[in-house]
Amino acid sequence: MTGLRVMPVALLVLLTGCGQVANIRSLSTGYVAPQSGETARVRLITDGLVRAVPGRDCLDWNVPGAGVMASTKSGFPDHNGESLNMPGPIYTWNGAVTTELVVPANTPIALHYLGQLQYSRQCFSSMTFVPRAGTDYMAQATIYADCSIQLHELSADGKQWNAVEPVPKGKVSMCNAMDNF
Repeated sequence: MTGLRVMPVALLVLLTGCGQVANIRSLSTGYVAPQSGETARVRLITDGLVRAVPGRDCLDWNVPGAGVMASTKSGFPDHNGESLNMPGPIYTWNGAVTTELVVPANTPIALHYLGQLQYSRQCFSSMTFVPRAGTDYMAQATIYADCSIQLHELSADGKQWNAVEPVPKGKVSMCNAMDNF
């Protein structure tokens, strides 16, 4: 009789662990830029940790290329300080890290921000957009702007960043419901 009570709990623990393995992998794997196809460039500025899922408008840490883009904390496989010599002004703040990376164009990319624990709160934010080929973007992920990711596109003359509304708007969910457990 005791075995019958333990079995559902063991099954729940086993299922819970499956999603956690994907979450751990997403923190121990670096983002991999595309090796071919049309691309865009992203300048990323963050005061936390930003991960990306190329080719998806949802979060799936098992997708090839998915992983950490930048992190203010050491120990993560980040791309901090990488430069593609993107034009345009750089807007940053104390404690933030910056990187410039190539992303696939004409296909969605999901970004997930994990803000630093501050004032007894931690924040999570995510967004998705479809980069246009040959276009430069800037994503600012910060706890200071209501825990959000702000997206901008560089003007044709390379002098001004213009705000871009991510499409679709709203919360980005897990691609696989079981990854939540």
